[in-house]
Amino acid sequence: MYKIIVASHGPMAQGMKASLEFVMGPAENVSALCLDEEGISKFTENAKKLINECTEREILVMVDFLFGSPFNEFSKLAATYDGKMEIISGVSLPALVEAVSCQEDGDSIEIAIPQIKKSATMKTLKEVIEEEDKNNDDE
Repeated sequence: MYKIIVASHGPMAQGMKASLEFVMGPAENVSALCLDEEGISKFTENAKKLINECTEREILVMVDFLFGSPFNEFSKLAATYDGKMEIISGVSLPALVEAVSCQEDGDSIEIAIPQIKKSATMKTLKEVIEEEDKNNDDE
């Protein structure tokens, strides 16, 4: 099993964890870390604490922006982590739900990541209806 850390600019990560728990129940293996007015030094200190407290050898970090400060700080920490750490940018609630579902199924990070990325796909209502119509025509 892997640990999940959701990291963001501002309180988004805490809100995502709260929404996740509203949908799926308690998520003890998910942590939220927010970059706030305390600054990047405190964020990095808290990130190191989360990593050091982790009993799992694999950590999945889900951040808001590619190359944003949370992404950059975890990238630096991943370089010195002696376990496996993967970082995914563009976190969304569907992606987080999928990450937890894969985690609960006992999937490795390698198996989970393609499923997480697929679940994060954005679609318009029109696209969903067209796909449904196409699938019905194929049957």
